[in-house]
Order: sequence, then structure tokens, then C-alpha cells
Amino acid sequence: MSSKKKLAIATAGVLVVAAGAAWFGGNKLAQGKVEEELKAFLVQNNLQDNVFWDSLSANVGGTGSMTNVKIIDKQNPAHYFTFRKVILNDLENTENRQKVDVSFEGFADETGQSPIGKVSESKLAELGYTKLPEVNGKLKVNVDSTTDRSSYEISIDQPEVANFGVKFDANKISGLLEQIRNNAEQVQGNAMALLPFLAPISINSLSFDIQDKGLVERVIAKEKGVTWGEKSSPAQDAAYNAKMLQQKEDCLKQGAVVFGESKTEASCDAVYKYVTNQKNRISFAMNPNPPFEILTVVQLLSGQGAGNLNQILQSLNIELKN
Repeated sequence: MSSKKKLAIATAGVLVVAAGAAWFGGNKLAQGKVEEELKAFLVQNNLQDNVFWDSLSANVGGTGSMTNVKIIDKQNPAHYFTFRKVILNDLENTENRQKVDVSFEGFADETGQSPIGKVSESKLAELGYTKLPEVNGKLKVNVDSTTDRSSYEISIDQPEVANFGVKFDANKISGLLEQIRNNAEQVQGNAMALLPFLAPISINSLSFDIQDKGLVERVIAKEKGVTWGEKSSPAQDAAYNAKMLQQKEDCLKQGAVVFGESKTEASCDAVYKYVTNQKNRISFAMNPNPPFEILTVVQLLSGQGAGNLNQILQSLNIELKN
């Protein structure tokens, strides 16, 4: 198993298994039982020498936390991730419903800075970033086994950049998740093996939300041709504003295909206000009626059903707003 894959599994394992605190009775029993579960998970995945923590607590109120979690790359011990705190906010595990709400604080790499900075190092440098502070975030999963409907919510708060949020509500996704869980190695080598399990899945809703915390101003500065922190000239301001207005006009002319006649103007205006820093938030929402079948995307990518593209886009009920 590659070191990157080990780190990814260990990170996910810490978040999920730490949430198990609420499955058990009293505080002392809960703490001991959760530590047993986490250690067993690590041994099962040969990660027992990769993950360490200072303390783990759990209580009968259904919450728990781990502090100062460290996940080490054993092939390169100088490389590691840390969580200052992993917190269980809510957990339900019954025959018909599985629900987890986990948040984390102070996610960083060995430099004490955000791992996101390394992922996009060159692009961030172009925008004037030299380093990024620790990341905070949240993960929510809610599965109703009786209807095979599930919802997922991920929030990543990167100070000085943006708060990114994704929400996803789908039907009949359990078969796909089980296939991935039971055949991880095969799936990694052949993603096409998942196609039969995509057929029954349909999307009830999908949304993205971005709340700016400094990124847009830096992008605007780069587009104007000035270094971050420099004041642009009136001519540079006018050129940028004219460019954005032209893009808004193009959106108004072509956007009806995606947004529909009734939502095009508001959606294009939302984008314009975001990229000109008049608004610090933009959200994308898709609420298809009827629920959108994933197999339709596969067919479109393979060239099938392209003639129905406009009708499909209209049924997705897509909207952008601030």
C-alpha cells in the first residue's frame, strides 16, 4: 500500500472511528471501548505505527473527542498530518438509520500550516500567498436504510481563502458504497467495474457554497495585472469591470440553456457580483425534478442522448445565487 494511501485511510479512520464514542455506555467504558475500536481498525489496516493521539474522551450524552492526533508517513517520518481536535457532535447507529456528525479543528501538515497550501502551491503563490493557517471542517452523513436514501455534507474552512461547502442527497447509493468498501483494490485499478452499481442511483439535490475569505480579492488583483497589496490604476479597474460586464452579457445570452428563462438573469447577476467582490458568497443549487439518474451522465459522456441535453439541463433546476 502506498504511503499516500496509508495516510488517507488513517485520516479517514481517525475521523470515523473517533465518532464511535457515543455507541457505548458510561464515560470510562466509552473511552476504553473507543480506543479498542480505533486500535483494532489501525491494526486491521496495518496503520498501528502511523497514528498517535494525546487523549480520547467520550460521554453518555453522545459526544466525544480526540486531541492532538498525529498521522505519520512511516516511509518518510518527516511528513505527517495533525488534528488539534476531532469532535463528535452527533451519532445514531440503529438498524434503520446511521447518522454521524464529526467536526475537526486545526488540521495541518508537519509545517504547522494547511495541507491545502501544498496541493495548490504554484497557483497560490501566483496570488500572493506564502503560507496558509490550519484548516477546520465538518463531515455529516445521514443514511436511511428503509428507503435507501442518504445525505452527505462536507465543509472545509480555510482561513484567508474561503469556506467551501458541499451537500449531496441521493437514492440507492448503498450498493455502490458496499462495492467500493469490499473491493477497494480492484476498483482502484478498474473504475469501470463500478458502472453497474451507478445505474440505480439518482440525485435528489446537490449544492456547492463558497464564502470568500480573501481569495476573490487576490484573483481580481492578478486579473488586473497588479501584485497583491498594490493599488490598481483607474485604467486597470475600468478594464477589469468592462471584462466582467462582457462576461455577464455573454451569460445572459447563453445561460437560458442551463438556468432556464426565469433564473438566467438572477444567476448571471450572482456570478457578476461575486467576481467583482460586491458579494462574498456564491452558491450553486441543483434540485432536479424528477430525481436525476447518474446513468444519464454516463450516457451523455459516451455520446448517447446528446439530443436531449437541453431538456435534461432544464429538468435539473439549476440556480446560482449570493
